[in-house]
Amino acid sequence: MQDVVVLLEELQILAIEEPRTIVGRLTFGLDKEEIQLQIDKIKQTLPSEIKGAAQNMRQSEEIKRTAQETAEQIIDSAKREAARLLDAANEQSSQVLETAKIQQERLVSENEVFRLAKDQAEGLRNEAERTAAQIRRGADQYAADLLARLESNVERIASSVRASQAELGAMESSAPVSIQNRPAERIRV
Repeated sequence: MQDVVVLLEELQILAIEEPRTIVGRLTFGLDKEEIQLQIDKIKQTLPSEIKGAAQNMRQSEEIKRTAQETAEQIIDSAKREAARLLDAANEQSSQVLETAKIQQERLVSENEVFRLAKDQAEGLRNEAERTAAQIRRGADQYAADLLARLESNVERIASSVRASQAELGAMESSAPVSIQNRPAERIRV
């Protein structure tokens, strides 16, 4: 490691502290060959770990760049997938809400139909009860009228029977005795 430090100091002198050489009246610029030779010596003197570290640094930078690109791609892909899932969830949510609304309306409608049918059935039952009561009253009145006519007819017949019996009784008491001893004649009805 000590050799590397010495070589770097010599390179510094060549490049920075004494970049030009003055010979008489002539001035010369940097000795590129000498600088390149010093750089080559430094590279050869560097321990293999440092060379490996430099290579590792380059690889690390490449891996870092690749990882950064991959991360950005993954993030973009995740954002697209999240947006797709959110859109799908919103669509599904809208469908569920629409289905629920339709079902609610159907249930309300069915409930309304049920209520109307129940009201109508109640009305029909009440009407049937009123009609049955009227028919019952009519039947009772008819039976009462019929019984009254029957009673009237029975009384008239009874009155006629009594009158016939009275007339018959009167005839028997005024009839001659010989008629009474005669066998009864058949009466034709």
